[in-house]
Amino acid sequence: MAEKKNEKKEDAFDVEKALERLEEINSELGKSGTSLKTSLELYKEGVQLAEQCKIHLEGVEKEIKILSEE
Repeated sequence: MAEKKNEKKEDAFDVEKALERLEEINSELGKSGTSLKTSLELYKEGVQLAEQCKIHLEGVEKEIKILSEE
């Protein structure tokens, strides 16, 4: 049962949406009028999204390797 819960969590994560948000964050950080506080908040959000993407994509890579071996 624990595996099914983890799979559902991973399936709920949308890499495409995360990458779109990362592009938005990058754009905001590139603006000269962005305050330091806002920049820090955006940076933190970006780091978290990047880590989630990395974890998700590593899982996909493992799945592909398993499927390729079969």
